[in-house]
Amino acid sequence: MTKSYYQQEKKSFWLIQLLMGLSVVLGLAWVLGLVAGLNNLNDPNYLKQFGSEILQGFYSQPFFMWLSQISVAGMIGVFLMYQSYQIGVHSIIRFQVRVLRNVLKTVNQTDEVDWLAAVADEPRKKTHRIIKVSVQLTGLVVRRLVRMLVPMLTFLVAFFALLKLDAELLLYLIPFALIYLVLLYFINRSAARNQVKLTTVSESSNKKMSGVIDDMLFQNKSYDNDTVEEIEATDYRFFSLLRYRRRLAEIHVVWVNSLFLILGSALIVIAYSSFGQAATIDWLHLILFLVALRYAGSGLQEMASATVAFSRFLPDTELVYQLLNPIEKGCQEDPIEEGVVFYFNSNIETSSMLPQLLKLNHGVKQCYELNEKSSQLITSQEHEVIWIYSVKPLLFKQSVKKFQSQISKVLLYENGYLRCYDDVAKFLTEFNPEQHQMKRSNFEVDEDDLY
Repeated sequence: MTKSYYQQEKKSFWLIQLLMGLSVVLGLAWVLGLVAGLNNLNDPNYLKQFGSEILQGFYSQPFFMWLSQISVAGMIGVFLMYQSYQIGVHSIIRFQVRVLRNVLKTVNQTDEVDWLAAVADEPRKKTHRIIKVSVQLTGLVVRRLVRMLVPMLTFLVAFFALLKLDAELLLYLIPFALIYLVLLYFINRSAARNQVKLTTVSESSNKKMSGVIDDMLFQNKSYDNDTVEEIEATDYRFFSLLRYRRRLAEIHVVWVNSLFLILGSALIVIAYSSFGQAATIDWLHLILFLVALRYAGSGLQEMASATVAFSRFLPDTELVYQLLNPIEKGCQEDPIEEGVVFYFNSNIETSSMLPQLLKLNHGVKQCYELNEKSSQLITSQEHEVIWIYSVKPLLFKQSVKKFQSQISKVLLYENGYLRCYDDVAKFLTEFNPEQHQMKRSNFEVDEDDLY
């Protein structure tokens, strides 16, 4: 998906990187400029060691003049970062619209049906989720990944600066770094698992809660202790907990990063102070080391947050990718060589998609919905292979009984399993239409807050 975004939004991608890069540079100029200016106020000969007349001329200005200029540079950096977000949002929206169009175009096909493999277990429900939610979550993930380049470069440059400033001092942070990586792994794993649980729980919890709401709204019941028990039975507490955990995933990265930055800085100060007496310590060297450490930590936090977002929404991004990039395959079941085949599916929501599903799973080229027209088709002509499908159990059994002598096989698909009856009489004995009467389910996806 990131590659697709880059191909479509190449100009916006590089403009975002440019603005982010300039923002980081101006922010660094503000920090280092402030450090240099304060040192120059303390020691007028401090800047001579750099041998730069431009630098000395800049700080020869009145205090408020040079301070205001570096402050303006810092504020411009903040503004450029803000602009990078604005450009990024509009760019991602354009990308999402293109993905949405491609999804709609794909699901509208009747000849190429391999995309159905991604949603075959719940075609209508999953297709709705992909269009309403997964495309947006994919845009969110891509936006975070697109913004990883500058933080990664910032981290690498800052890490190189740390090595140049004091490689020996940097060794003290290795144990912290290992612990940080372990915690980051568990945060990412927990985020991915939590999202899977949330997707599973949200549908049943919201459906149960809708029943409670309707009972209260239409005065079907009085609010009492039984209602309280019904609310508890909706798993509302667990559902809410999962939603908060999803939000907390990136917050965990922030506080873990901040905690380790504070502890690491304290360790560096203690270790550096132990090298000599306070009067002989080069405190400016230590300050520059801590500044580089701060930028390395900031870049690492941005990359970690992006990986957490990727872990959280990986199931949804995979759905979009699999639908738009289907793997060509042969039919899952051996095609019926000849005769009339009656096929029943107990899921009424898949009725409009059954021809495509039959083509995907069984290689069926000729199939017709069970009605008066298809009944006439069976009696009027000879067919080498013809499939008649239905989601209406009573009509299906009646028709099987009516055309019993002409049917070669009866296939019954229920709860993800396919059962084949070569003996039509056995099917008529075992099949009970009342067990397959189904109401149209609420396939609408709960459009939970995405962030």
